Amino acid sequence: MAKAPPARVNSLEGLQVRPLNQDKANACTGFALSACINILLRRAERVDETPVSPFMLYDMARRYDEFPGPVEKDTGSSLRGAMKGWYKHGVCGADLWRLLEMPAPTLDKGDWWLDAARRPLGAYYRVDTRSVTDMHAAIHDVGVLYASAICHGGWDEGMQVASSERKGWAIPYRKAAPQDGGHAFAIVGYDQRGFLILNSWGNQWGDGGLAVLTYEDWLEHAMDCWVAQLGVPTEQHLEIARSASLRTDTSGAVRVAADPVLRNREIAPFVIDMENNGGLSRTGDFRTHESDVKALVVDHLRQFRQTYGLDGQVVDIAIYAHGGLTGEDAAARTAAKWIPALYQSRIFPIFLMWETDLFSTVTNRCRDLVSQLMAEPRPTAGLRDQIRRFWNTRLERTLAEPGSWLWDEMKQNAEAITRHPSSGGRILYEASRGIIAPGQARLHLIGHSAGAIVHSHVVQAMAAAGWKFETINFMAPAVRVDTFATTVVPQLKAGTVKRYHQLHLGEEMEQQDATCRPLCGYGRSLLYLVSESFEHGRQTNILGIAKHYDAMLTGLDAGVRQRMASWSAPMAGSMSTTHGGFDDDDRALETVIKLIRNEPIGGLPR
Repeated sequence: MAKAPPARVNSLEGLQVRPLNQDKANACTGFALSACINILLRRAERVDETPVSPFMLYDMARRYDEFPGPVEKDTGSSLRGAMKGWYKHGVCGADLWRLLEMPAPTLDKGDWWLDAARRPLGAYYRVDTRSVTDMHAAIHDVGVLYASAICHGGWDEGMQVASSERKGWAIPYRKAAPQDGGHAFAIVGYDQRGFLILNSWGNQWGDGGLAVLTYEDWLEHAMDCWVAQLGVPTEQHLEIARSASLRTDTSGAVRVAADPVLRNREIAPFVIDMENNGGLSRTGDFRTHESDVKALVVDHLRQFRQTYGLDGQVVDIAIYAHGGLTGEDAAARTAAKWIPALYQSRIFPIFLMWETDLFSTVTNRCRDLVSQLMAEPRPTAGLRDQIRRFWNTRLERTLAEPGSWLWDEMKQNAEAITRHPSSGGRILYEASRGIIAPGQARLHLIGHSAGAIVHSHVVQAMAAAGWKFETINFMAPAVRVDTFATTVVPQLKAGTVKRYHQLHLGEEMEQQDATCRPLCGYGRSLLYLVSESFEHGRQTNILGIAKHYDAMLTGLDAGVRQRMASWSAPMAGSMSTTHGGFDDDDRALETVIKLIRNEPIGGLPR
């Protein structure tokens, strides 16, 4: 049987841990967690470690918490958000992030992003706030708890405690008023009266920053409680912390961590994450700041040149835009596949992540409509193909209104990436002035599905700003033919776009594609659903449908057609048999890279 916890514990005894002071900031979640981590570091005898940054922890908490509102606003956060931030990103030293504003990347040992990899989170658990005995055991075993409670008027009295009463001062119990908010703190011990807490209001509060929170007070006002251990900084963590950019071996091959958390932090500098209307995303694993975009096209590009001996040479730069079926997790997997592959092929990658996840949204919005359709009479006899065509047609009609609304919104977001003044595309353009220019770089665009809508507008807007494009490489493009004709074709005619390549499904595969099967049994590809339904129920030619592409070609000048090439999958250059399969297809990836590099591709028919 395990030994019972002692009657009294003070984890700070023998440790040199000072109380922090959040001053006027609402960053108590960051300061409390910072105090917890500092205590854990001291208890682990990592005496060479500096204190960790409460401002990074608070910023990450705002990134992941469950509360609405702009991340950049100093409005507080949650313990859960702070724990998730530590789990996802580690924590840097306090000297590398000193204020609320996120520091710009530096890509050296003073870079907060790199330094944070050295202090990962280990095991962590939520503790039942009603179980005092569980909390006692956790404090005894680990030394500190991360907690929050309603901060009533008794807390404020800690600033006026007489010097003779400071020793062992307990927060006076008060009933919480409706306007009282929550407050985070570290629990560092206990005795018969209550829990010993370490606050973040400086050493003039309570007993040098400490106070007893009685058990009655805690049980009445407790909000949340967590226990955590320091993670072990493995050699991979330390190597990532030492690497200014993507890690490469002696042959130049990129090495990315298999663990998704570490993998995402390695590829994150190459991702421009955008939300509604193309604005930079302030939340999630790939939150992007204006300074991140500048660091990407300046510092990471410089490191790329140095890694591969490309100083003074024209470099290939590829901008990838993913499809409209994609949520952040799926987009991260695509980014983790394409970014290293492009990089080690001496093509500098920029990944546009625009949070769409259209498929989940359509499925959820249309479930009730389809339930009504299922109740209507259907044919009870006939050939299977006839029944399938009947059902596909009925679904296309039923989904036309809600699907068109969602598809229109997605197209507007795709266009806003370059049109909106504060969009990620515009910020990329401004940061790239004088860097991505003729004589210094060859620009390439890669777009899958609705990513082709993004890039069609990129071509039009950026060509007007002086950009030229060596290649455009679309996979199953979901852009309308008439949109392509007004945005891209004129640039092909003018020579602003040098070469256009397209991979798409053959007609038979389009008719059998099971990608949309979860949408109540729809039996054709997403492109057919868009073509027949999501353009307000009017049949509309979509570039990625082979017969629509071929029909468009017949109306183009011979000079334009000479700049264009297309291939129908499955074949040697792509084994994809579904609309959504191209971005995960190794053959397609290899083909696009060879097309960008203008290398011959064996076995690839016209």
